[in-house]
Amino acid sequence: MAEDPSDIRRLENRLGYSFESLALLQKALTHASAGPVHNERLEFLGDAVINLVVVELLYARFPKAREGDLTEYKALLVSRATLGAVGRRLGLAEWIQTGGGMAARSLPHSVLGNAVEALIGAIYLDAENPLQKCEAVLRRWLQPELDGLKGAFALPKAKSVLQEWAQANRGALPEYEILDQFEHPQTQAFLVRAIIGKQKFAEAWGSSKKEAESWAAWSALQELEDHAG
Repeated sequence: MAEDPSDIRRLENRLGYSFESLALLQKALTHASAGPVHNERLEFLGDAVINLVVVELLYARFPKAREGDLTEYKALLVSRATLGAVGRRLGLAEWIQTGGGMAARSLPHSVLGNAVEALIGAIYLDAENPLQKCEAVLRRWLQPELDGLKGAFALPKAKSVLQEWAQANRGALPEYEILDQFEHPQTQAFLVRAIIGKQKFAEAWGSSKKEAESWAAWSALQELEDHAG
């Protein structure tokens, strides 16, 4: 990690946190391949902190979500792929100290994700209000993933969720009506809407009947949620 004060400030601006202990910051960004002083213990601590903070974020953000949905959301947010993507967005490859011939530009997701965990561990040890500060930092780092959670999971499950709701609240199963279709040798599309009893919901296009029905179910769920709110 660069020791020039302006470079450190640039890094801290990316992270959204200014360290009291630069030694902690340096350790968090030192891979085990670089020598005996490295970030594995901070990674262990950071993993636990991230799990707790993410659970709190999800609990507050989705007050109507079921436990199973929250569990899936959490699994996505704390996954190595997500944390690796966070590390890449933050540009951590520029700062991570490695050995053994690792090239900074080609650091794997696992190394970047481990560094993200180690940084959270370091912030937890460094901050005056550790959980509050870690929550603020993680909320910023994970914003794209947090905003995309419903879309990541909702569409494949939309038909089954709508069916459960319809049976519980209307005593009926949803039906799907094809309103229009477009077919071409290279492409096709279907316009579908969901119907529960006498209630007809917004129509939706899809590149297959199955996809159109999923989007129609998703639209119906959104409409029901809007009315409920």
